[in-house]
Amino acid sequence: MFKRKIALFKLLGFTVSLDVSWGIILFLVVWSLSKGFFPSYFPGLSPQTYWWMGVIGAIGLFISIIIHEFSHALIARKYGLKIKGITLFIFGGVAEMQDEPSTPKSEFFMAIAGPIASFTLSIIFSGLAQAAETMKFSVPVVALLGYLSTINLLVAIFNLIPAFPTDGGRVLRSFLWWIKGDIHWGTQIASRISLLFAVVIIFMGFMHMIGDNPIGGLWWILIGSFLFFAANASYQRLVIKESFEGKTVRHFMNPSPVSVPFDITLQTFVERYLYRYHYKMFPVVKEGKIFGVITVQMLKLHTHEEWKHLLVGEVMEAQNPSNSIDANTPIDDALNRMNESGYTRLLVVEHHKVVGIITLKDLLEYIALKMELETIP
Repeated sequence: MFKRKIALFKLLGFTVSLDVSWGIILFLVVWSLSKGFFPSYFPGLSPQTYWWMGVIGAIGLFISIIIHEFSHALIARKYGLKIKGITLFIFGGVAEMQDEPSTPKSEFFMAIAGPIASFTLSIIFSGLAQAAETMKFSVPVVALLGYLSTINLLVAIFNLIPAFPTDGGRVLRSFLWWIKGDIHWGTQIASRISLLFAVVIIFMGFMHMIGDNPIGGLWWILIGSFLFFAANASYQRLVIKESFEGKTVRHFMNPSPVSVPFDITLQTFVERYLYRYHYKMFPVVKEGKIFGVITVQMLKLHTHEEWKHLLVGEVMEAQNPSNSIDANTPIDDALNRMNESGYTRLLVVEHHKVVGIITLKDLLEYIALKMELETIP
């Protein structure tokens, strides 16, 4: 999900990382607190004080979100779910699950743990703010504690919106799943409700932009758009998981792929194969056996003049772990291999011999057909 992230620290077995998009929200939070929120509610302080309050308030929000996500991760661990780590990104944070919950009960408790943690933090900071005010602490201290109480309350309320895959959306799905005993149906209905909420949020954003709050309106639109695409993606991930469950590369491989002779020139390869079939990777055969692969990227390493005399066998890449996969490998692992290597086509190996090829295009077409036939009207 997050490819541009920086690992910060490890705690209780979970790695906390920072997506580069968090830099945007960090700047906006510090700026809005320093130039808007604190000066409006607590006037009379120096500009430097407001900036320090903005920085400390942003750090407090940062820590609060980590606590929120740790609560998800700890409950998920209790129910045997594997968490890859916790990542902070532009819209908050996420505990990255490697798999879906196995029961409605585990889904419910894992989802509700986050809002409960945020509500608890809100109560704690509210109590500290009241104590600080009673004990005549400085205005910045009282203001910061009050802000952290308010922001945690808002985080809890926002996450309870039944817009999948937020916490509230997952709580909704757990009830739908429990009612019918069908996670597929529950996910689809929860996703559709989420799409409705997303459209409403985007509409509210446009209304704010037309009015006198363009920055706030833009944030509403961004949040609504995120929920819209996240809801669709969550349902698609489940369909993919269910579609490929128990299936291996063998089920989807092509045992007779279009292959290129070892001893033809690159020019001949381009004219007879590349321009005809439009694939970016071809298996190379020698004496009737697949011997390696040739890709468009390999071709681009040589000039057009070199194409006339260089043979495919001279520039190809031999079969190796990055361009091939075992026939008995689960499809999920094949997709991960494609993502890691950048190849959309992999040679299929069985008993140390290449027996075919599997392509991302074929897998995606299978998923598209599956969704078309099985989507609830």
